[in-house]
Amino acid sequence: MDALDTYLQARYLPAPRFAAACAVSPHTLAGLIDDGLAPRPAYVVTTDATLASAAFGRMPAAAATPGAYHHPGHAAWVALALSLRAASGPDRARALLEERFRGRYAAALADLDRRIHPLLDSFDERGHPIHDGLACRTAAAWTNFIGGVYGVCVADPSTEHAIARKEVLQEALTLLTADGARTRFPRDTTLHVRRLVEQYAADTMPFSPSEYPRSSRKRLVDGLRAGAELPS
Repeated sequence: MDALDTYLQARYLPAPRFAAACAVSPHTLAGLIDDGLAPRPAYVVTTDATLASAAFGRMPAAAATPGAYHHPGHAAWVALALSLRAASGPDRARALLEERFRGRYAAALADLDRRIHPLLDSFDERGHPIHDGLACRTAAAWTNFIGGVYGVCVADPSTEHAIARKEVLQEALTLLTADGARTRFPRDTTLHVRRLVEQYAADTMPFSPSEYPRSSRKRLVDGLRAGAELPS
């Protein structure tokens, strides 16, 4: 079996199977996505052998099976979308979903700012929100979320906190290691980096064979595991 196809079949659900897992029809699933109430598929493989990744764009798909592929973790968002739509109608439901997502994502960032990495554009030294910076972060996160990007990148995209944790870990490692280029640190910093790498390894996806060479996992997990050294 083609390596890309193996990856997709092992970790994602084609649209009909994903709809069944969500206990909805494919038509209902497509309607939720079209209305901006559920994340778009992480990947679409076309009949002309092109892979459209929500995070990396278009690239050759070789022998991968055509179809739209969804992260199983997005089933939680489909259930929420159905509930909001039933209670409020599609237009109001979308506004409520965005408000809920951005509010909970902001709360997750506040927690992660304290526990993992300071987000200097979004919180001051006392942990108080910086409105403009935090609004930019939550707006970008919403766009990525509804566009299906986190279905490509995040191991468990079923909650705002899990998504935010992956993003903050990536930001911390990118800063500390110059995006994977720096591999030698003082002893205490090396131990801290190694802890972050292991956390990030658990929170990020392996990425498909087509994307891996450009992925954060290659730079910030496998590259740092291989290259980071304790000083002698």
